[in-house]
Amino acid sequence: MRHFIALACLGAFTAGCAYDDGGYAYAGEAWASPRAPFEGELRGPGVAILDRWLSETREGRAIVTLGWREAGEGFVDEDVAHRANIWFRRYADQNRDMRITDPEIRTALVSASGRYLR
Repeated sequence: MRHFIALACLGAFTAGCAYDDGGYAYAGEAWASPRAPFEGELRGPGVAILDRWLSETREGRAIVTLGWREAGEGFVDEDVAHRANIWFRRYADQNRDMRITDPEIRTALVSASGRYLR
């Protein structure tokens, strides 16, 4: 019985993924607009907490505004700032020595934001 319920739920979920009503069609993520970083200056209480490379570089601002939905419009609260700092420090520390160097920072900035910035 559990297998039937699971299959019924799965069928109901996947049935909603493709819809065609003659004049228009919905197919998966086709409705979503392309992601783009926030272009203005970051604002909010978390900006003072952000590491400089995240708040003062174009790549860093793209990482913050694309990586955290709450910061999508450029407003950074303290929680987002702390999470962004921790994530970026772990991401940038390629050799896991608990220190990030300028080359590691630059490489991580370009790598994490590269496909969104041209």
